[in-house]
Amino acid sequence: MKALGRHSARLRSLRACIRQRPSGLVIVDGPRIIQDLAQWGIPIGELFLSADLADQAGEQSWVRHAEQVWIVAPTVMEDLAPTRHPQGVLAVVHEPPAARWAARRGAAVYLDHVQDPGNAGAIIRSAAGLGAAAVLLSPGCADPFAPLSVRGAAGAVFRIPIERNVSAENAIARVHESGGSAWATGTGGTSLASWRPRLPVLLLFGSEGRGLAAGLLERADGTVSIPLERGIDSLNVAVAAGIVLQTLRLRTWAGEPILESRE
Repeated sequence: MKALGRHSARLRSLRACIRQRPSGLVIVDGPRIIQDLAQWGIPIGELFLSADLADQAGEQSWVRHAEQVWIVAPTVMEDLAPTRHPQGVLAVVHEPPAARWAARRGAAVYLDHVQDPGNAGAIIRSAAGLGAAAVLLSPGCADPFAPLSVRGAAGAVFRIPIERNVSAENAIARVHESGGSAWATGTGGTSLASWRPRLPVLLLFGSEGRGLAAGLLERADGTVSIPLERGIDSLNVAVAAGIVLQTLRLRTWAGEPILESRE
């Protein structure tokens, strides 16, 4: 471990990295996520520890997993932290290789202009945990590897293929070419209780306020909706994504026929 002064060149570089993430590098905030990265075998290039945590954290295996460990003053860590509630630990890791969904099996999630990094991260976490094959992002979506997205995903951005800057037309054409279906999520249409999509399936989610563009609704094979009560007409997009994915997953586990007739 090496101490870094407040005005060191490395800290200036890290501040710039946090404010405007350079291509290929990801800032990870918090010991729990960093511990998971180490357990998953993801290399940690640099680790920055607040001095008041250094003795306590020094014996942790995830600290030894880092190639280089720096100690900074607590006030410096508070200034550096990209989130409102800093936990005294930051790591710099490399972004996973770019991915491309082949649309051969299972379900993939498509996010259309979901700009809130917390929502984007939470959806990626649900997709990874509930067995989705990939997450595809339209142009204009939140950066999935920005610090707030990584925290919202609890590190799941490193556990599922993520394809960025994909047009909806391209994604829908891909799943149709594989004999699958594309389903919008929203109000009206097919109730989740009776929904039986043809696999592979692309699930289209828009932001809670904006929803999906009309053009996407027209290109989709249908719209699936979550029945709600008490006059509530919508759910947070991350909550909705989790419900739809888990419903599909449970039906697959139960051996229910998912394929719907083409007639």
